[in-house]
Parts: sequence; structure tokens; C-alpha cells
Amino acid sequence: KVEVRIRKFNNLPATSEYKDEKYRAALTESLMSPDEDEVDNAKKKTGHFISYAATYRSTLMSQFLEAVDDAEDPSPPATGKYTVHVKGEARDLPLVAAKKIENCAHRWMVSSAWLALPDNKKFDAPSYILDNGRAWGNAKDLEEILAGQK
Repeated sequence: KVEVRIRKFNNLPATSEYKDEKYRAALTESLMSPDEDEVDNAKKKTGHFISYAATYRSTLMSQFLEAVDDAEDPSPPATGKYTVHVKGEARDLPLVAAKKIENCAHRWMVSSAWLALPDNKKFDAPSYILDNGRAWGNAKDLEEILAGQK
């Protein structure tokens, strides 16, 4: 899923508001929604996947991913067919702690309302969420912020 989204991101029209490198950070495996096989009433697989977006996603993150998903893939599968993805209900999934800076969520990706809930305040830490960096108007980039914490 992430590879297709990266190709589509690179293929966004130049006029797209999301054709900006500051959004690329959202295209990492740790931030992709989980997929499950769709099954019919007889419990047989339909050949479709159901994708469950996390409730922690900000509106901006959801809009960005929707724009990327709607973009044309410059390198579609040789068969010309993708596995159909069906949008499932959003799920209350936790943010994943990341060891590498490139796998962390950034503040713009996470709903401030979700983060304000008592059970979710524990995720407001650098192992889960990083500030956005200079591209988003912060005084420092992520690497500078982290270097200052050591």
C-alpha cells in the first residue's frame, strides 16, 4: 500500500496543494491503515480488502491520503487490476512508537481532539509524535529538535 501511495504522491499534479515535500512524511508503513480480507455472509473471501483508518488521524491527514489515493498510478500492476479496497469504519487504534524519526507521526497528522482525550495523552511524546518542522512554520526542523533533547 505504501509503495503505491508513494508513486501516486510523486504523480500528483503540480497544481495540487498536496504536491509538497512536507506531506511525504505521512507515507510510511507505520502510518498506513490496517487492511483485512473482506468476507461474505458465507465467510468466503471476496477478493477485496477492508481498510480501517485510525481515529487519531487529523482531517488534513485524511484529506491528503484521499488526494493521493485518487491520483493516477504511473506504474499500475501488470495485470492492470488492483485489489479493491473498501473503506471500513474508523477504528480507535493507538499510535505506534517509532525508533526512527522517519517512522514517527508528525503533529499535523494527529487530531488534536483525539490527543486531548485522557487515554490518549500518553501519545503526546517524541517516540509517538514529533513537531512538524520548518516546512510547517516551526522554528526548528525535527533533527534539530531531537538533537536539543539529547
